[in-house]
Amino acid sequence: MYGYFLALVLYMMLISCMMLPSLTSSVYFFVFLGLCTWWSWCQTFDPLIFSCLCVLMAIFSAGHLIGLYLYQFQFFQEAVPPGDYYARLFGITSVIQTNCSSTWKIIVHPKLSWYHHANPILLLVTYYTLATLIRLWLQEPIVRVKRFFMAWSITYHSWLTFVLLIWSCTLWMIRNRRKYAMISSPFMVVYGNLLLTLQYIWSFDLEEIKEVPGFLEKKAPGELASKILFTITFWLLLRQHLTEQKIKKQESKKEEDHDEDDDDQDIMKAMGNLVMAMFIKYWIYVCGGMFFFVSFEGTIVMYKIIYMVLFLFCVALYQVHYEWWRKILKYFWMSVVIYTMLVLIFIYTYQFENFPGLWENMTGLNQKKLEDLGLKKFTITELFTRIFIPTSFLLVCILHLHYFHDHFLELTDLKSIPSKEDNTIYSHCSIFAKKTPNGVMKSQTQLKNLRNKWHLVIDRLTVLFLKFLEYFHKLQVFMWWILELHIIKIVSSYIIWVTVKEVSVFNYVFLISWAFALPYAQLRRLASSICTVWTCVIIVCKMLYQLTTIDPAKFSVNCTWPNENQTNINLTHLNTSMLYSGPIDPSEWVGLRKSFPLLVYLRNNLLMLAILAFEVTIYRHQEYYRCRNNLTAPVSKTIFHDITRLHLDNGLISCAKYFINYFFYKFGLETCFLMSVNVIGQRMDFYAMIHACWLIAVLYRRRRKAIAEIWPKYCCFLACIITFQYFVCIGIPPAPCRDYPWRYHGARFDNNIIKWLYFPDFIVRPNPVFLVYDFMLLLCASLQRQTFEDENKAAVRIMAGDNVEICMSLDAASFSQHNPVPDFIHCRSYLDMYKVVIFSYLFWFVLTIIFITGTTRISIFCMGYLVACFYFLLFGGDLLLKPIKSILRYWDWLIAYNVFVITMKNILSVSGTVVVQPITHFCWLIQAFSLACTVKGYKMPLDNKECKLPSGEAGIIWDSICFAFLLLQRRVFMSYYFLHVVADIKASQILASRSGDYYLFETDSEEEEEEEEKKEEEPPRKSAFQVNKHYRYLLNNLKLLYFILPDNIIKRIFNILKFTWVLFLASVDSFTTWLNSISREHIDISTVLRIERCMLTREIKKYDEDSVEVDLTSDAELPQYSTMDTADTMDTVDGDVEAPPSYSKAVSFERLSFGSHDDSDDKNHMVVSPDDSRTDKSEISIPLPLTHELTASELLLNKMFHDEELEESEKFYVDQPRFLLLFYALYNTLVARSEMVCYFVIILNHMISASMITLVLPILIFLWAMLSVPRPSRRFWMTAIVYTEVAIVIKYFFQFGFFPWNKNLDFYKDKPYHPPNIIGVEKKEGYVLYDLIQLLALFFHRSILKCHGLWDEDDTVDTGTNKDDSDDELSLNTGRRDSSDSLKSINLAASVESVHVHFPEHQAAVRRKSSSTTSHLSHRSSSSSNRSKRGICSTYWTLQIYVPIRQFFYNLIHPDYSAVTDVYVLMFLADTVDFIIIVFGFWAFGKHSAAADITSSLSEDQVPEAFLVMVLIQFGTMVVDRALYLRKTVLGKVIFQVILVFGIHFWMFFILPGVTERKFSQNLVAQLWYFVKCVYFGLSAYQIRCGYPTRVLGNFLTKSYNYVNLFLFQGFRLVPFLTELRAVMDWVWTDTTLSLSSWICVEDIYAHIFILKCWRESEKRYPQPRGQKKKKVVKYGMGGMIIVLLICIVWFPLLFMSLIKSVAGVINQPLDVSVKITLGGYQPIFTMSAQQSQLKLMEPTLFKNAMQFLENYQREDITIVELEGNSNSLWTISPPSKLKMIKELKDFDNSFSLVFSWSIQRTIKGIYPYYLKAPSDANTKPIKQLLKGKYHLHEIFTSCADMVFNEWWVLNQLGNKLHNKDTQGLELVVFNDKVSPPSLGFLAGYGIMGLYASVVLVIGKFVREFFSGISHSIMFEELPNVDRILKLCTDIFLVRETGELELEEDLYAKLIFLYRSPETMIKWTREKDN
Repeated sequence: MYGYFLALVLYMMLISCMMLPSLTSSVYFFVFLGLCTWWSWCQTFDPLIFSCLCVLMAIFSAGHLIGLYLYQFQFFQEAVPPGDYYARLFGITSVIQTNCSSTWKIIVHPKLSWYHHANPILLLVTYYTLATLIRLWLQEPIVRVKRFFMAWSITYHSWLTFVLLIWSCTLWMIRNRRKYAMISSPFMVVYGNLLLTLQYIWSFDLEEIKEVPGFLEKKAPGELASKILFTITFWLLLRQHLTEQKIKKQESKKEEDHDEDDDDQDIMKAMGNLVMAMFIKYWIYVCGGMFFFVSFEGTIVMYKIIYMVLFLFCVALYQVHYEWWRKILKYFWMSVVIYTMLVLIFIYTYQFENFPGLWENMTGLNQKKLEDLGLKKFTITELFTRIFIPTSFLLVCILHLHYFHDHFLELTDLKSIPSKEDNTIYSHCSIFAKKTPNGVMKSQTQLKNLRNKWHLVIDRLTVLFLKFLEYFHKLQVFMWWILELHIIKIVSSYIIWVTVKEVSVFNYVFLISWAFALPYAQLRRLASSICTVWTCVIIVCKMLYQLTTIDPAKFSVNCTWPNENQTNINLTHLNTSMLYSGPIDPSEWVGLRKSFPLLVYLRNNLLMLAILAFEVTIYRHQEYYRCRNNLTAPVSKTIFHDITRLHLDNGLISCAKYFINYFFYKFGLETCFLMSVNVIGQRMDFYAMIHACWLIAVLYRRRRKAIAEIWPKYCCFLACIITFQYFVCIGIPPAPCRDYPWRYHGARFDNNIIKWLYFPDFIVRPNPVFLVYDFMLLLCASLQRQTFEDENKAAVRIMAGDNVEICMSLDAASFSQHNPVPDFIHCRSYLDMYKVVIFSYLFWFVLTIIFITGTTRISIFCMGYLVACFYFLLFGGDLLLKPIKSILRYWDWLIAYNVFVITMKNILSVSGTVVVQPITHFCWLIQAFSLACTVKGYKMPLDNKECKLPSGEAGIIWDSICFAFLLLQRRVFMSYYFLHVVADIKASQILASRSGDYYLFETDSEEEEEEEEKKEEEPPRKSAFQVNKHYRYLLNNLKLLYFILPDNIIKRIFNILKFTWVLFLASVDSFTTWLNSISREHIDISTVLRIERCMLTREIKKYDEDSVEVDLTSDAELPQYSTMDTADTMDTVDGDVEAPPSYSKAVSFERLSFGSHDDSDDKNHMVVSPDDSRTDKSEISIPLPLTHELTASELLLNKMFHDEELEESEKFYVDQPRFLLLFYALYNTLVARSEMVCYFVIILNHMISASMITLVLPILIFLWAMLSVPRPSRRFWMTAIVYTEVAIVIKYFFQFGFFPWNKNLDFYKDKPYHPPNIIGVEKKEGYVLYDLIQLLALFFHRSILKCHGLWDEDDTVDTGTNKDDSDDELSLNTGRRDSSDSLKSINLAASVESVHVHFPEHQAAVRRKSSSTTSHLSHRSSSSSNRSKRGICSTYWTLQIYVPIRQFFYNLIHPDYSAVTDVYVLMFLADTVDFIIIVFGFWAFGKHSAAADITSSLSEDQVPEAFLVMVLIQFGTMVVDRALYLRKTVLGKVIFQVILVFGIHFWMFFILPGVTERKFSQNLVAQLWYFVKCVYFGLSAYQIRCGYPTRVLGNFLTKSYNYVNLFLFQGFRLVPFLTELRAVMDWVWTDTTLSLSSWICVEDIYAHIFILKCWRESEKRYPQPRGQKKKKVVKYGMGGMIIVLLICIVWFPLLFMSLIKSVAGVINQPLDVSVKITLGGYQPIFTMSAQQSQLKLMEPTLFKNAMQFLENYQREDITIVELEGNSNSLWTISPPSKLKMIKELKDFDNSFSLVFSWSIQRTIKGIYPYYLKAPSDANTKPIKQLLKGKYHLHEIFTSCADMVFNEWWVLNQLGNKLHNKDTQGLELVVFNDKVSPPSLGFLAGYGIMGLYASVVLVIGKFVREFFSGISHSIMFEELPNVDRILKLCTDIFLVRETGELELEEDLYAKLIFLYRSPETMIKWTREKDN
């Protein structure tokens, strides 16, 4: 308590003494000093003495107050005036100013300050405070003193406080500063009291006390208070010092040791050690940051530059020599401390008054130079900043020097490195690992103890924190390793970027250093050191250049303009020249300039220095880390050290890790080539041409080893050329004002040539950014040189694998080569899938890139890409089977052509800027070679209308992309993985000769399909949720959760989301299953083929392992297999090898045995050996004849062949995620329907292009491909491929701009009859996009056919084979034909092991003869054609063209076997859709009728001719098609198909565009119609190919008996005239004995019976038990729906007419408002109209105020009409009539009418119709309920002018107007009713009564007929069982189709008798049970 009282007393003493220093107040001051000093000496206060002191001070303060009060009287002020010496000495102030004249006023003295008024108040407060204090107490202080020394010295600048500054700095420098601060604390207190006493005395208000400059000055009382606050710290320090001495003398108390306290100490110790370790490690960075803060804060002066010099010296020495840096580091920090103290002393002392002159005299420097040194007079605020920042820096440095420096040296000593276990983290991790279990056990035994629980939490958190530190440490190790790998790239890249951004002589050193350090690794350390030192030099120079004493204007140069004879540059270019655009600063050429802020200017250099220091830090850190952990540097610089070449094939993740490690090791050379092409493409100048030459030279060597030999020279060239180019960028210094020779007069160099040659110039300066691309190439080349060296190291080869290329003489198609890489063809992992994509399909993707490259740019060069692309597309499959040497020869030629094109485009780019202008009359040359420049910065010649420059055709972007993929594909060819692809291709080609044996098991017959459908329908269909039990389980859980969990909205939403997700997954699975089902046949066949290829490959590889050479391309060495009769038992086979197996092994026979007739015979014979497991095997090895051929599905079910890879592959595919399975299903569906995809793409291409060039293929599709049996032949697909390629070449050729029709594209592009548009060779964007898609689809389908063995089917097979042993490369086509013979047996039809199986002829001909196979007629035609060669040429060509076509259609019309089908329904639907398109899109078939609709045109009796023709043709084709269908004439259908195909195409693509005057490609409706018609053509072709069905029984809708068929059939019967027309046509074109009426009777009975059958079936499916009432669901579902429907029909007109305008109404604003006013029957007195701007919408605010009335209107419905007050017509009334009218107006007894006319005339009595309603009709009406009589006509004026009595009326409106209130005139408010939209106008026009009469009553009539008359039809409606009657009807149809017409009559008579006899009807319709 005493402490608080003491503090209060001291505070009151302080404020009393400092408020007004005087002799009286000094009592308070000295009492305050005495008490504080006594307390600081740690002395106690006796309560009695302290109380007495308080009493004495209270008495003194009371006397002081009384004295002040008395002095306010006039008497005392007169005795001692206020300005007297003694009044000022004793501090007596006259607060009240006396005035004898106004004694009653209290006047305050005006010259007093605020503290004069506050002094009495504070004295009074002090008195009351002292009177209440009794006891005092002491308080222990805290030491914060040294900083206050500096603060006092800086804040109050004098020599006395300078002592404090020196003192504080000295204490900071002493190591044991705390001890000496304590020792010096008494002196501090004494010196502080002395300063306070002197300052207090000098604060007296006495002028006699003079100021002592630099020592004592008069200050305000506030400054005295702040000094007292500083002195408090001295007292606190002294008290702390004495207290600690007392504590040392006392005995220390014993402390209890607790486990918890130990744990706390351990935790705090660990945390403290961590923090201390961080400070030791990173505090030096704080010091470095303070260097920047000191150096760059404020204006740059010399002492800051010296700071930066010190810092740069430290960093440079650290980078250059680490040990020297460590040795001098302590002396460096001491020097920094000493220098900082000197800076502080100099700045502080310079602030004294006489020192600036002293410095000038001593140094001889003027004031400006002294300011550059940093010596300048500052204000107190500025001085505080200038002193505080160095002081803080001094503090930071001293802390590092005294606390962290020694530990830092120990930490960074690379020679004595502590072990890993000494680390703080690891040591404390082990401690806590031991302690944590004990803590856990303790917490478990004492769960109720809250403190133990808390310690358990602390232990857990500690362990987690330490684990986090451990993982963080691992991350650090990883990041350090990453930086070690790539720091050299980062350093060099940044340095080059800086040099390029700032081109100067200074930066030339950097570029030279790193240009040669990159390729020569031994120079990199030297380059880093040189760059570090040179960066320091540059930074210092740039900082010195910023001093104000350096003025660039003094040494800048102004060049004089040259004469016309001295240069050939025009004035415009001279203004941009560096020589003449302004003054030239010579230092800028060196690299110096003035800049502010300086830190931004030096940013690049400082970052460069930091990166260089960071580089050496990384190396030393890694060395430190490895020595500490006893590690060695890795052999290979990889990220994942545990991944080697052996792990490449282990999985996708291992593969990714491997390529992360060794990507550049594997593909570095290709990367360098790409970077070289990038340089060429980015620059396109002379140096790019040099790079191109080097690229050609390197690529010419081809082999990797040869390239490695020349690579060092290439790197040296890159280093030299980049160095020379930077020298060119620097150029000569501009200060001498000498221009370059190519700018002299007479030199023939323009800006473009100089830029292309990359010459130095002052106008067109070389672009230094180009050097970045050169550097990137140099960097990659340097890394590749290192890679070449690493390839020769055994350790690297073991880790990364060999980079040895595959043997070029290797035959890739041979199986005998040992392959070190695993097989990936049968995908067993995602990595295998990725390999398949790369090694199998990349080739075709590269060809696509080549195609895009060729077609994107139009030039002669790109034409070569197309030729190469088409060559490889056609012969690429054969090329891949050739030896590697042959493959690479072709591919290298393609790469060479690609590089040649890039080089030529680079060379010709200069022609585009220089040569083009003189040769514009050779436009074809410019267009053909694309003479244009694409690089920015060149001045292009102006475009000539006659010859437009092909600027968009000259780039090499696509050439570069093509080059990249060509290199990648070349690596694929050189890979061992590619051998597996070749093996698979070879196996596929061997097996490709079976000519589609698997497809012989397809079935197209309608009956077999129906039987299969019935079999499939027998088991109950599973729903989507029944497929997967998992889904059912989830659904059950959802239901359970729904009932158990609380019922709230969140839970319901969650359950709904879960249910939706499950439903979505089930839908995905169902969709996947459905896709697999529709492509099941393809999947099974593909699976069987995979198995066969696998078996073939395995078997042949097995032979190779046995060292048996088998030439699979020759028949001489391959066993010959041929089909033989069943009587033959065996066939002889040459050679000692087994036959390649077939899939027959997997069926019923297991082993293939070879037996010899005798031992001496070399020829082995293959015999059939049945399965050993069979019980009925014969003793004689004779193959049994096959009685049944198995399908692919049956073979898979009986599979006995097992292969580990195939089983792993199947398992891999089955276990895929569902979305991948969905993707696979989509792909399989695409592959299975690849033929249809090709058709679709071809038709789509024709729809988009709509030209003659694309017209051929769609016609061939409909008349050849789709009519081919069983599928289009190879000849068709090759025709399509070749034709597409030819079309592309033709289109490409006509894209050149020199053709005349390509000059006015905008004029001709929409002309349908423009010849290029008709032919399809017009120039446009994306001209071959769809052709590319078409080509890819065709080749994709070709690959599918080859895989399925369907590509060689139309080749004639020769039994004999020829072999040319002298030819190394056999013809692949011959080989395939041979393999077609030799391996004919390897197919699914061969079910015996010997594969010598004979197929009977009738089995082989289960289908009609293929149109592409060789029939006897084709043999005759070919033989006749051979004979015709001896005849005339015309006969030859006739036979060559006519005979095959005739044979094709003959085979089509007269098939051996017809798998009939019926697709008439689909054809009819396609025709119906086309008919609908014509009706609703009729405007597309007429001219200028796009805005019309069919109803308006018909109402106007106008029908477009084209529309009429198309409607009639469409309807006629439907009738003819029905007739052909009923007559079942295939010949007529073929003729109709041919006529229709040619007619439709001729009409749509040649006639219709001329009628509509727009191209077909711009007519969307016509395109849609044509697409549907193409669907019809496809269905028709399918119908022709399969033949018409022999029986046409009833309507297609009557095939099933369900609700869908029922409702569709009834809808069909509701269509007007459709049923009748169908019945009559069927009667006309069907052979029958019935009359038309009898025919219609049978049809009606059949329809009626079908409807009854549907209802009976529905009753069986959903039975109703007897005696049970109808369910509410049925009653409310059916009955409620009928009720709602009837109510809607009854009230439909009212609802429709109400909603048609309010909901869908269209705003109908007036266009013109006319007003006419007539008095009686006289001439109109006022006429006026308002239009356009006078018709305004109502303001939103006014509209909102009237919303109650306007609820039926919107703001847009209201129009405010402004009418001029002056009539727009003269009042032409005769004088007699005028007088009569005046007389009538004056007669008030008679009424006088006023007629106000607007739309119609109407008499308005005494009122002006301000509100009008404009309904939808013409009768505009006033709104009487809004007219309240306040609007009247105001005034009528007459006037005369020009001596002619011209009169008119002027009207004005009373009241407030809504618009233009001050103008004269009238205003109307018109409410416009909405009108119905045009689309519903045909209904709205009837009105309510019309709708009732025309719609409701008609519907009511039909409804009444449904509800009435039911009793009359009960005997025909309520038939329990109609099966017998239905069968009778179908029997009638059946005998009619079979031609039994007499039986038809009998059955018809029986049907009529049945309906005439009710008793017989009852018997016939009984249930079968009865």
